[in-house]
Amino acid sequence: MANQRLERFYDGLQGFINTLVGARGKGKHPIKTLLNGTWLGHPLHPVITDVAIGGAVLAAVADVAWLAFPVTLAWAPRMAEVAVIAGIAGMLGSFLSGWTDWSDTYGRERSTGILHGILNTLALILYSISVVLRLSDPAGQSIVGAILGFIGLGIITFAAYLGGDLVFKLGVNVNHTAFEHGADDFVPVGALADIPDNQLTRVVADGVPVVLVRHGDKIAAIAATCTHAGGPLDEGELLPNDVVKCPWHGSRFRMSNGRVVDGPATVSEPVYLVRVENGQVALKRQ
Repeated sequence: MANQRLERFYDGLQGFINTLVGARGKGKHPIKTLLNGTWLGHPLHPVITDVAIGGAVLAAVADVAWLAFPVTLAWAPRMAEVAVIAGIAGMLGSFLSGWTDWSDTYGRERSTGILHGILNTLALILYSISVVLRLSDPAGQSIVGAILGFIGLGIITFAAYLGGDLVFKLGVNVNHTAFEHGADDFVPVGALADIPDNQLTRVVADGVPVVLVRHGDKIAAIAATCTHAGGPLDEGELLPNDVVKCPWHGSRFRMSNGRVVDGPATVSEPVYLVRVENGQVALKRQ
């Protein structure tokens, strides 16, 4: 019963986040796509977390130096103050991008991800209090502010460990076609007459699922596994201008070149070259 309540809470929170970032409608969702990092060709969250962690570590080093040599290194509190401000800026960006990424998770990654997010949010609160205390002192010296920073660094270190679990153990936000190498040469996948016009069709080329769209004698082909979370694109929706929409999280890809049109996907789909001879269709990964 408790697990059911927790799952309902997760569902409600994810729905709330997706509403905030404009991902509940049928059209494109530019805010969510921005925070996912589609424009970057890479998830945005890990890029910004480097700023957050770097600021936190630099602040801790400066605080240790100041507390150990308060007279000789009188400039260190100001250095820590600047580092904390930079770290908070990174934490704010990580907060927005991280919770946006989490809104598309499920199962174990969802429960691990929410703990990761709560811990980092707690660290953001501690660092925010820390910087207020530092700024309130003319010399930027605040022992309490430094202690809060040390606690915050410990929290984000453990949270970063959980982030590693999310990526390397659970495969969150990794390219789900990375190990689908495809055929090095053209391999037959079926007869042209068996492929309907203007419809998503799934075939298998050398063990790799591929989705096709045929218009007369012209065929476009990309990998059928969504790069974002592994959704089956052939079960999605074919939109105008030969754009396929993933049925799981709504990522959109252009069939002609595999490019991401709308997130949360950040990596383009592998494209397949098409050859038609004697009424038979053959594919080769580009």
